[in-house]
Amino acid sequence: MKGSLLFLLLAFPIIGNAVTGPKLVCDAPIYQFGRVNQSAVVTNVFTFRNEGDTTFVAGMPRTSCSCTKVRISKRMIGPGEAAELTAIFTAARRSGEQKKKIYLPAYESETPAITFYLEGFVEPSGEAK
Repeated sequence: MKGSLLFLLLAFPIIGNAVTGPKLVCDAPIYQFGRVNQSAVVTNVFTFRNEGDTTFVAGMPRTSCSCTKVRISKRMIGPGEAAELTAIFTAARRSGEQKKKIYLPAYESETPAITFYLEGFVEPSGEAK
């Protein structure tokens, strides 16, 4: 009995460290779109990858504002695989500094696994430089 318990205590940390789960990484999670006018529609494709050791199952991407729409290229991202998240920001009825967040949680989770940002400045129509 003591031998079995000792084995489990010694083996458990090894087993616990062997699986880290999915880990999403994006080399450029912030897209600076500069200065645009209110007629602009800004699109950016964020490429990210799973550097973890288990498959990431994506939940529904969420945005901080209804002015930003998103699409994800695939929902299941295996270890070493990449995926793309396309973000489309419509500047109509917006002005000034803009920082739009895009959250990508795991399936059936509210916690973001990764967060992307669209940042820039919206000027009234005809004033962008």
